[in-house]
Parts: sequence; C-alpha cells; structure tokens
Amino acid sequence: MKGVVAKVQLGEADAGVVYRSDVTPGIAARFRILDIPAAANIVASYPIVILAASGAPGAARAFVELVRGAKGRATLARHGLSPPPAAP
Repeated sequence: MKGVVAKVQLGEADAGVVYRSDVTPGIAARFRILDIPAAANIVASYPIVILAASGAPGAARAFVELVRGAKGRATLARHGLSPPPAAP
C-alpha cells in the first residue's frame, strides 16, 4: 500500500486507496483523506497468538502482553492503527 502513497506523492496517480496508517504524519498535510462509511468499510484484523510449538513461549507471551497492554495500544494508535481489545 505504501507504493500507492508513493505514486500519488510523485504525481504518477491522481488518487489511491490505502490504509490510514500508510499516510504518515510527515505527508498527511499533502493528502486529502476521505473516510469510508462504516457500512462500506472492511476492517483488517491481524490475529496475535502464542504458538503451541513456540521455542520461546515466555518471550511470545511477553510480546502479546506488550501489544495488548497500555503501551502497545498507545503505540498502535499513534501509528493510526486501531488497538486490540485491552488485555484482561
């Protein structure tokens, strides 16, 4: 998707559809962002799991907890991504 942003930036395309997170703060002012109505929007979701056969289950668990915790959620939001549900 970042290739689409680059094409529009270079004037090689008049418009493109990309994830909001592909339009970084440094270039956002040069783009007109249109929201897609919820009824027509498809939200991408990325599962996060710990594999049963993980060679490092402790590190995997720590990573999942980081992503689902306050710091990870804030980092994702800062980059334009919807954070996952809060960790229980």
